[in-house]
Amino acid sequence: MQKGFYIALMAVILLTGCSGQSNSSNVKEESGKGDKVIELNFWRPQAKEIEDDFYAKRIEEFNKKNEGRIKVKMEVITRGNSFAYEDKINAAVASHTLPDIVAMDGPNVANYASSDIIIPLDDYFTPEDMSDFVPSIVQQGTYQGKFYAAGLNESSVVLFYNKKIMDQYGITPPDKMENAWSWDQWYDVMKKTSKEGVFGTNMINDKGEWMTYAFEQFWISNGTDIVNKEGTKAEGFVNSPQGIEAATFLKKLADEKLFNIDPKPTEFEEGKAATKLGGPWNIPGFEDYPDLEWGITYFPKKAGGTQTAPSGSWAVGISADSKYPKESAEFLQWFTNTEGSMGMAKVISMPASRKSAFEGMSEYDNLPLRVIKEQVTTVSNARPVTPAYPVLTQKFAEALTDIMMGADVTKSLNNVAKTYDEEYERNFAE
Repeated sequence: MQKGFYIALMAVILLTGCSGQSNSSNVKEESGKGDKVIELNFWRPQAKEIEDDFYAKRIEEFNKKNEGRIKVKMEVITRGNSFAYEDKINAAVASHTLPDIVAMDGPNVANYASSDIIIPLDDYFTPEDMSDFVPSIVQQGTYQGKFYAAGLNESSVVLFYNKKIMDQYGITPPDKMENAWSWDQWYDVMKKTSKEGVFGTNMINDKGEWMTYAFEQFWISNGTDIVNKEGTKAEGFVNSPQGIEAATFLKKLADEKLFNIDPKPTEFEEGKAATKLGGPWNIPGFEDYPDLEWGITYFPKKAGGTQTAPSGSWAVGISADSKYPKESAEFLQWFTNTEGSMGMAKVISMPASRKSAFEGMSEYDNLPLRVIKEQVTTVSNARPVTPAYPVLTQKFAEALTDIMMGADVTKSLNNVAKTYDEEYERNFAE
């Protein structure tokens, strides 16, 4: 979620009170009454054509399966600007005309839930469903003990490496999680390979949400986080001794120019970086570089610390305006089932949200994709679950960028803690 959406959403919440009363006029009949088809509306932002086509096909299959009973109509919101989808959500929140089913980015779930924009799904997903979702999907979709949003796919960040460069220096990257490189071991690899116009790593693809998505894990691996578990407090967490140590390590990499603070997008692909922090979304693009020989190893961890990796992606929930939560939940259950999870994973080259889906994707049983599967199913962590996430991610990303550019670590992290705690206290503390 970006700052503009956060401010706009908070303004809508304050003006409308977000009572959650069901005023939707999107459907024609109440559940179980009359013999008309129940019509459910579903909003989601436009994605790549192949993903949009997958959604359309799945909805067509659902409608055919439930012909004469339930019909889902999907509206794909063109993202002509960064906030087009969020602006439409804001307007619908204000007028209580949200669709029955709404898509949201993972870190937005808590904000939607705390604002009564979406309803809990606990009564609709079975214990078997919940145990089949990879743990980070449940973590991402849960707010104050209730499950609000189900993910159709997952994500991850791994450490890609250039095989030719590794061979050149006699380096063998770990192929078992228990042997994952520590920060110091990764540092040694970067120092050894940062020569002759090659950087030791490539790990910045923008200075926005990526900074939180990828680098929060350094705090987690070091035994802390950037906020407490409840998401109510950053003081003593983002700026804890462990947090300061994590940021200091990242600053050292920048100070020693082991990565390019403003990299060319294809730096790794062109052989100008020995390693790269990136995700499954990078892999299709590697095909455009036939000279690139690449492999995958695990997200680096603090020596003796927690093995972890980033996760999080878009999810779907039921709006408080829906008159048909039961039928909407039936659609969500079907849409996010094993078949749906596996289908989406194959279409967009991202990991599945369900453990059972991996059983039908043998490509994840062996290297290099096995690393992604192992991270997603065992150690991945979603971003902080807090309704004040927009201000947290903005301030953390700004601070970390400043730190990498030379700013004081402690002062920068203290500012994040102070700003976040004031924002939470002002808008969300009970």
